[in-house]
Amino acid sequence: MDVLTDVLNTLELNGWLSSRRELVPPWRYEFAATKDSMFHVISSGRAYLQVEGEDKPIRLEDGDVVLFPTGHPHSLYDDPMSPLTRLVHLDYNPQRGHQVDYSEGEEPKLLLLCGAFHFEYPHDFPLLNHLPKLIHIHGAQGHLEQGFADMIRLIARESASQQPGAEVMLKRLTELLFIQVIRLWIAQQGEASVGWIGALHDQPISAALGLIHQSPERQWKVQELAEAAALSRSAFSARFTELVGEPPMTYLTRWRMLRATRLLKNEVRMETIADLLGYQSEAAFRKAFKREIGIPPAQYRRSG
Repeated sequence: MDVLTDVLNTLELNGWLSSRRELVPPWRYEFAATKDSMFHVISSGRAYLQVEGEDKPIRLEDGDVVLFPTGHPHSLYDDPMSPLTRLVHLDYNPQRGHQVDYSEGEEPKLLLLCGAFHFEYPHDFPLLNHLPKLIHIHGAQGHLEQGFADMIRLIARESASQQPGAEVMLKRLTELLFIQVIRLWIAQQGEASVGWIGALHDQPISAALGLIHQSPERQWKVQELAEAAALSRSAFSARFTELVGEPPMTYLTRWRMLRATRLLKNEVRMETIADLLGYQSEAAFRKAFKREIGIPPAQYRRSG
């Protein structure tokens, strides 16, 4: 079971390109904190990134991609002394098409693409909790792999297009961008990574996660998962909790509830959901759902 794919599919990742801007000095954009994830692509040119709470700015080069998984506030500018151009609230808003700002003249321009990602899940999930406030994928100067570089160029080209279906194309491309950024970041972390991502690198814990995701309906016991991971029960529990951020049975319940929210949204019968997720009865499922989510499943379904 590809755990990362399963999580991203179930979280219902949604991408949105907010703007395509050609910028000439002086300029400075400040981005307010948001509950969504924010991203920027430097398609051409150079800029500085100042992350709130950090002392030194980060130099961004042509082809760089920066992702703020938790919507951390920051600013982008051409020069530390440049005055504020605009304060931006980059909240996910798919009803609004992306803005295109062109700059006249022959002077060098920076092409900046900005957007947001939104997850359709109302409660925290370890994947999102354990991502850093900033992920920086270096562009050409970092020898970016060809496929990712091609994707960035395609987004830049499509963002300037007036062809029918451009917004749908950009939605799909930005979602692919998020997945690729996470994949590249995971690869950069290597075996020394910690948290949920570290769990994907850890063979015993990754195997246990794969079993949970493959068969969430099974009445798993910690001992069974420990045996599958070739660890003692105590060693497995401690290792799983350290890497994933919560004990195995807590994670199993959280994953079941996440699956349940998707099934409820898709109008699946309550009895069927209980069976798919391993609850002995519809009443047992309703009780567990209310305990974990805070409202009965029928109310959750009505609320959309």
